[in-house]
Amino acid sequence: MSIEPKILVAIPYHKEKKYCLSHLLKIIEEFSYKNIEVVMRWDTSQYGGRDNVKKQREFFRQMVLKDDSFTHLYFLGADTIPPADALERLLIHDKDIVGGVYWGRHNAPLGSSEGAVAWINTMSQEDQSKTFLNENSLIEIDGMGMDCVLFTRAVLEKVSWLSWEQNDDDYPYYDKAKENGFNCYIDTSIQCKHYFNSCGYAYLGKVFFK
Repeated sequence: MSIEPKILVAIPYHKEKKYCLSHLLKIIEEFSYKNIEVVMRWDTSQYGGRDNVKKQREFFRQMVLKDDSFTHLYFLGADTIPPADALERLLIHDKDIVGGVYWGRHNAPLGSSEGAVAWINTMSQEDQSKTFLNENSLIEIDGMGMDCVLFTRAVLEKVSWLSWEQNDDDYPYYDKAKENGFNCYIDTSIQCKHYFNSCGYAYLGKVFFK
């Protein structure tokens, strides 16, 4: 009998996200995949400070590398709510980098969104939004946000979050992973809710969330 992959579910956290803490704890309890270890790490420094998120992600990377029992690292955003079976659905693809869709809400009105936090460099924003609303596709992309993404140990062994100068934790990582031979995929059937603020969620995917 094969052994289930062991996943470190990593949650970078800051007190600015305290409005969504109860929902975060609820979704962790509801995850249907059970061979996980969940670690939330508080960032006590200034919210949005230079390289703070990169250092958070590198902390979790080192946790996996120092424990041979972990096969995968899954990042969960504190304000992001994936489907309860998201981990099984990501694992089944057997990809080194694969994530689910969540929708950005910077400067967007409550209950709306400016687009998925993922990108295909050769495609317009409008076409990307249509693509990421396609309910049942596994798509190769150029990158995505880090709030619902699964990495294999093989990627983590090659790429550190501290290997570039930009104060960004997402797109440089995918660029460097690609340089090391790893492709990035997104499963559009995994549509996540994303908090807008303490009053509610924001998402464009009204096909999925009424």
